[in-house]
Amino acid sequence: MRKIRLLLLAILFVAISSGSIVLAGETGKISGIIKDKTTGEPLYGASVLVVGTSLGAVSDIEGHYTILYVPPGTYQIQISFIGYRKTLIEEVIVHLDQNTRVDVEIEPQTINLNEMIVIAERKAIKRDVATSVVEVSSDEIKDLPVANVTDVVGLQAGIRNFNIRGGGSDKILFMLNGITLRDPRNNEAVTKIALSSVKEVSVERGGFNAEYGQVQNGIVNVVTREGNKKSYSGNFQFRYSPPHRKYWNGSSEIKDISDPMSYVLRPFFDDAVCWTGTTNGAWDEYTRKQYPEFAGWNEISKSLCTDNNPNNDLTPLGAQRAFEYEIRKKQPNNQPDYDIDAG
Repeated sequence: MRKIRLLLLAILFVAISSGSIVLAGETGKISGIIKDKTTGEPLYGASVLVVGTSLGAVSDIEGHYTILYVPPGTYQIQISFIGYRKTLIEEVIVHLDQNTRVDVEIEPQTINLNEMIVIAERKAIKRDVATSVVEVSSDEIKDLPVANVTDVVGLQAGIRNFNIRGGGSDKILFMLNGITLRDPRNNEAVTKIALSSVKEVSVERGGFNAEYGQVQNGIVNVVTREGNKKSYSGNFQFRYSPPHRKYWNGSSEIKDISDPMSYVLRPFFDDAVCWTGTTNGAWDEYTRKQYPEFAGWNEISKSLCTDNNPNNDLTPLGAQRAFEYEIRKKQPNNQPDYDIDAG
């Protein structure tokens, strides 16, 4: 009997793991109430079906219905009830982790009438949303000047260079179909996703639900497309950028990263401080705080010449030349950039 139980548990586990289970964070829901258009009374037992899917529900005794696990997208909802005219609701938009409210009043049917078509109204204020959230659909992405998901997020209000509410990508929860994508070495978000495969991008800037953890500043949730059972489709995009500086922000005051006067290298090459150190008084306090602190090549040479290893003795100029040799690799400013997105 014990072996039989273990076998049944194993079969159940395989069935569950191989089934189509959609977790929170990947889907939304549709809910509302079905009423008689003439009397305003709720209808019990009305059938609600999401056209083109196997999702649906039946209204309860108070006319309420709820359809769970609806992937984000635009749908048609069909309401049918015996003795009433069949009603079709178009342009019902479902977003990640949100409830789309669709209340419907259907007409009694005394004779055979055609199906009634209603256009769903998009609410200006979402009562079920307590967070600062914005959704970008695949149709909107097509019209945006973006090449990747990072560009899509960066176009939203209050976000710059994947920085949400003052925090970088190491303080942001980045999810793909409910799975957290994070580099364990530095906690940075892994955002390399083919843009052609994206169905919707949801960005939350505050007021996160309790289901999310390890997040401080924001949540970026990406849901990918589902394949079409009746046809094949594909997308291919190729972008080319001419040769240009790779680490330059466009300001004439900010030097290229390989320039001796850049933020990284100036303390080691500026004659005012490179020999005696950044604390020698040549720089004022404001300038000193903008650059890394450096003891000076004189101090480096003294340390090398007074240790127990005679093979590493160097003069201050020799130490600087050795450092210059170590960083001799230049960035490839003469090479173009390519970006290919295919799906």
